[in-house]
Amino acid sequence: MDPFGYQDALREECPIAYSPVYEGFWVLTRYQDHREVLQQPESFSSRIVGVPGAKWYAGNELLPLTLDPPQHTKYRALINPAFSPRRITALEKTVREQSVRLIEEILAAGTGSTEFMAEFAEPLPSLVFTAMLGLPSSEYRQFVRWVDTMLHTPPTEEGVRVRQQAGEQINGYLTELIAERRAHPRDDMVSDLIDSEVDGERLSDSEVRRVCFLLFSAGLETVTTALGWGFRYLAEHPQVRRRLVDAPELAEPAVEEILRLHSFVNHARTVTRDLDFHGVRMREGDRVLLLSGAAGRDPRQFPDPTTFDFGRKPNRHIAFSLGPHRCAGSHLARLELRIALEEWHARIPEYAIPEGAEVPVHAGGVAGVERLALAF
Repeated sequence: MDPFGYQDALREECPIAYSPVYEGFWVLTRYQDHREVLQQPESFSSRIVGVPGAKWYAGNELLPLTLDPPQHTKYRALINPAFSPRRITALEKTVREQSVRLIEEILAAGTGSTEFMAEFAEPLPSLVFTAMLGLPSSEYRQFVRWVDTMLHTPPTEEGVRVRQQAGEQINGYLTELIAERRAHPRDDMVSDLIDSEVDGERLSDSEVRRVCFLLFSAGLETVTTALGWGFRYLAEHPQVRRRLVDAPELAEPAVEEILRLHSFVNHARTVTRDLDFHGVRMREGDRVLLLSGAAGRDPRQFPDPTTFDFGRKPNRHIAFSLGPHRCAGSHLARLELRIALEEWHARIPEYAIPEGAEVPVHAGGVAGVERLALAF
């Protein structure tokens, strides 16, 4: 399955498409159309998450994701300091130490192979982020299972029930954690949120939980997904990988090309008023899905878009979105991805996907690699 190849074809054949499945929704594929939608929250609201609409979130809407300005701005301000460039730069030593430890464990096993997702891509960002949020690192695999179930179970009637159950398990865990932090504050993000105010009033337990739920979900998913796509690509394109091995300073532009070529978060918006969008009549309440992978490979914005170009300038991809909902954790994601590329290729420069090995992937709101066997 190649979700990006499919999106490339759709972009050129039907840049604004419509699907009648679920509640029905528009699909946008071109870069410039994405920019327009993401920068106009007054016309394209974020109040409903996903396609199909996550109705099981009712009463538990994620903050600040499901808010529009000006309310969004107030809640976004609560989490921005934790992800500032200065705070993230201070994490470099920790991220590097975790990366090296995980790689050395893979090498010490002596098998000459690894299941990359389970042994590196999942634990690296999960261990870093659980520490930031104040969660016990020993439980990260359970956290990852909950998030994976919630985000990637097919949205059938039974699947919605399973998703809801996973969400309830996360909410239950966070409710207990918040109660414990109210009684015994620590130097972590949960304690900081409990001590925060919006419009002069302290956040309620429900508000703290809904912010934490969003951080929990995004923090345990996105960098793992980027690592999966990036290392799959490098395993399949040895000429690109060897340039990175020979010139470690190319790790930074490599991160940007990985994100551009494999933009995997497909944002959803709701039309707030009847409007004409580039000749298409959209009605109030219509859902709009933005295929970010198609936008990141749009030849109208990126010359020779399927080529991995270390020297691509400018590289204004929108893997981290745009506008008020631009990813708060982009600095952390870039740091983790850069260090992963540097440390892995310093120790394991040659690797490939074993012949005959399957690399299953999933699409949907977040398109990702499920398993990635590497031999070295």
